[in-house]
Amino acid sequence: MERCATGELQAQLQSLRPMLVTERDHSFLDLFDEFMQQHEFGLALHAVCDYILQPDSPKVSKLTVDQIHRLHAAMKIEDQCVEELQNQKLA
Repeated sequence: MERCATGELQAQLQSLRPMLVTERDHSFLDLFDEFMQQHEFGLALHAVCDYILQPDSPKVSKLTVDQIHRLHAAMKIEDQCVEELQNQKLA
């Protein structure tokens, strides 16, 4: 997959931000915002993944997992995050 332009990457990551807005815990949202401000996009993506993989987080759609997969590929991040999401958190 072709590398995303920074603006496009930011927009795609920002589209995942609303799922971090919860009434009970703002730590993942705060981390995400800080990483985005610092242009640490890989860390911002992992804040999203870590949040979704929490035992009490809601399941997500296949579209969300596919988007996270595309972002991993665009940033050339190779880890088990997407596989774990597919195995544990698909709605």
